[in-house]
Amino acid sequence: MDNMKIKVSFIIPALNEEKGIAVLIDDINKLDKNYNYEIIVADGNSTDKTVEIAKKKGALVIRDNKDAPKTIANGRNTGAGIATGDIFIFCDADTVIKDPNNFLSEVFTVFQDSQVVGGTPSLSIFPDETILKDKVFHYLFNNIVRFSFTTKAPISGGQCQIVKGFAFREVNGYNGNIVHGEDSDFFRRLRKIGKLHFFTNLVVYESPRRYRHFGYVVLLMQGIYSMAYQHIFKKNVFKEWRRV
Repeated sequence: MDNMKIKVSFIIPALNEEKGIAVLIDDINKLDKNYNYEIIVADGNSTDKTVEIAKKKGALVIRDNKDAPKTIANGRNTGAGIATGDIFIFCDADTVIKDPNNFLSEVFTVFQDSQVVGGTPSLSIFPDETILKDKVFHYLFNNIVRFSFTTKAPISGGQCQIVKGFAFREVNGYNGNIVHGEDSDFFRRLRKIGKLHFFTNLVVYESPRRYRHFGYVVLLMQGIYSMAYQHIFKKNVFKEWRRV
């Protein structure tokens, strides 16, 4: 696969992420010059310096439609709406990609398979903040996601999702009305048009802030309750997915 001919759009939904977004953008900008990429920050009308920092780092910033539902799904769709890449990589603003060159090289290799339409890497907590329960949870979570990709009902966290641009458009992107579970809903629809790949050897690091605030047990129960409610009643149980 010719790296120069493939364009990648990194799409980052953000709301008041001034503390972390610079790190992610700096990581992406470590890519070799032979990669063709763009960085798009879809800002949910931040009141801090998120927009200022993103622009200073060279990202293209677009504001969410204030009249649309306040969901991260709409943020991702807003960014994708102006993306010009062949591959979209959606990253949460508080994630870290340690080796972006190896990351993209592996993505390009896997995406040479015309049947593969999307995928996600392993997830882990920032190494310097990891504790035992983080390792246990993410070990289990990553293996559950990997196994789910072999079924017709895949699940996936939204911290980092990778998808071919044409496939994103074919399934009409994320469902902007879903407050929680939009990431798994998106992959379930992608699974209907092609294969999903779990990048076992690629790791994206995420902030532990939500886990520390709520705890793994509470978040797990909320997730199960939310997805079951959506499956049965076809609507959100939560009015919003609270930012931490």
